[in-house]
Amino acid sequence: MKVKDIKVEIKPLSEVLGDAARVMSAARKGEHIKPKKGMSFGDVESFRQFFTPKRIELLQVIKHKQPESIYELAKLTGREFKSVVTDMKILEKYGLIDTKKTPIKGGYKIRPIFDYDKLSVDIAM
Repeated sequence: MKVKDIKVEIKPLSEVLGDAARVMSAARKGEHIKPKKGMSFGDVESFRQFFTPKRIELLQVIKHKQPESIYELAKLTGREFKSVVTDMKILEKYGLIDTKKTPIKGGYKIRPIFDYDKLSVDIAM
């Protein structure tokens, strides 16, 4: 079974822009560009502001307990529903989680999905 990995990098903006320039140059030359799934942060502090302990806990609970709804996720983590929804929207916006809507009587329930086996953090020195 192949491990699905998402890479999170902490590196200066100049390196991020350099990487982008190399990709654009390769694209102009018609070279094949391998898609890369990940995120970059300019410093450790911005990384820490995004990956709070509560958000990391949400990812772990979604992955290992596979809750059927946001309500169940909130119960499993002992957090308020509204706080969980706020964090889920952020995690979904940046592609870390997906959601699946399932119709139920009177509406639908939203099931969170974290489809990665590993989150790797690389820090440029």
